[in-house]
Amino acid sequence: MKRLATCCYFLLLTGLNVLFAWYLTFEASSYLVVLRNVYEGKALPLYTEWFCQYLWWPWAGVAICVVGVTLSLLKKTKASVLINLLVIFLIVELGFMFATVVAFHCPFYNWLVALSGLP
Repeated sequence: MKRLATCCYFLLLTGLNVLFAWYLTFEASSYLVVLRNVYEGKALPLYTEWFCQYLWWPWAGVAICVVGVTLSLLKKTKASVLINLLVIFLIVELGFMFATVVAFHCPFYNWLVALSGLP
C-alpha cells in the first residue's frame, strides 16, 4: 500500500509540475513586458531577470517525478527510499518556489522604497 500511495503522490506532483511549468512560462514572459513598461527601461533586479530567463526548474521537477513513478512501479527499491526521495524533492521544490516568488516581488519592493523616499 505504501508503494501505491507513493506512486500516486509522484503522479500528482508530476501533473502539478507540468501545470506550474506551463503557467510560469507564460506568466514570466508577460511579467517582464509589464515590468519594463512600468519601469520605463530602467534596470530590473538581477534576481528577477535571472528567474524570468531560466525557467527550467519545474521541468526538472517533472523529470524527477517521472523517475519516482518509474521506480515505484518497478518495485526494485524500498518504499522508505521512495518516501525519502519524495520528502527531499518537496523540500527542494518549495525552496525554488519561494525563491521565484521573492524574485517576482523584488521590483515592487524597490518601487515602494522609491515612493517612500527612504535611502
